[in-house]
Amino acid sequence: MTSQPTTASPPAEGTAAARVRPRPRLRGLDGLRFLAAAAVLGFHYTGIGIPQWGAPPHDVFPLLNQVTRYGFLGVQLFFVISGFVIMMTAYGRTITGFAASRVARLYPAYWAAVALTVVLQLAWDGGRNPTLLDSLVNLTMLQEAWDVPNVQGAFWTLWFEMKFYLLIGVFILVGITRRRVIAFAVLWPLVAELARATDSGLLSSLLIPSYAPYFAVGMLLFLVYRDGGDLAVWLGVALTTVLAMRQAYHYAGTAAEHVGADVSPAVCAAAVAALVALVWALSAGPLRHVDWRVLSTLGALTYPLYLVHGQFGFAVIDLLHDDLSRWVVLALATALSVAIAAMLHYLVENRVHDRLRDGVRTGLEKTLPAR
Repeated sequence: MTSQPTTASPPAEGTAAARVRPRPRLRGLDGLRFLAAAAVLGFHYTGIGIPQWGAPPHDVFPLLNQVTRYGFLGVQLFFVISGFVIMMTAYGRTITGFAASRVARLYPAYWAAVALTVVLQLAWDGGRNPTLLDSLVNLTMLQEAWDVPNVQGAFWTLWFEMKFYLLIGVFILVGITRRRVIAFAVLWPLVAELARATDSGLLSSLLIPSYAPYFAVGMLLFLVYRDGGDLAVWLGVALTTVLAMRQAYHYAGTAAEHVGADVSPAVCAAAVAALVALVWALSAGPLRHVDWRVLSTLGALTYPLYLVHGQFGFAVIDLLHDDLSRWVVLALATALSVAIAAMLHYLVENRVHDRLRDGVRTGLEKTLPAR
């Protein structure tokens, strides 16, 4: 991620200066991404009602569970940050460059995570036990389209990310400008909700009504960061934030079923508002100057940690919870997941990313128009 707000007048839309504006890395958002992954990890290990502990997590960790039962909101935070970062990535970029960057960013660690999970399932029978064909389909990252089980539970969010990337790809072909971003981000959640209300299956699936407000508010916060906010942008931020709060409020009942304990709708809604404010504070607000290098290191581990923490952590919990202290088991499950994430980042992502990106871009440029 790049960029820093400027007090100078923004370049006119469509100019080269408007399309290419190098900016320093937003380390605060890197740290926030890792916090989101940690929240999801905490939710899966000590919040949600997994069977591996032999008892409900709210009984195993009665105090910690009071907090971690809300860890599912880390996914919502991921979607807000994704809206911000993908808008930054797409602005002023060709469709070939955008597609190549997304393939190189998503697939290397993902392929490795699928392969490692398949190996794990050969040695541990307490997980999802996918078939060989299911595992091969998972390598495409499109398994949700064919109702093929994910080899890791957390993979479900990637299908929503892919749909968002498709929408942004179409947006790039149409032409991204500030006015169009505002219009798109405001209208997208509304049209998506209309599609769901009228049972427009294909349109509803493509427009992601449940999570569109999160992506949309992230897109608008990028505009605040890029050029500064004006009334139109802030009204859009307010609208999409309220819609995101509504989604979280109503999802609390579903979360409570997963947790097996009460989840406060009011806390969920307030937490979403606070998270949106935190994304703004770390990008364009009072915390935008946070520049600790360790945050970028943590940010680099976020995606692989999200990919692998589920089944590997569950295996540790399942195999050791009867023999060791619950806190030791929790620490070992977390440490193993972080270690595997570091391995995927340094041994896979760092070595494959650039070559895969350049290869995909070269191939696409031979077949697609330069737009």
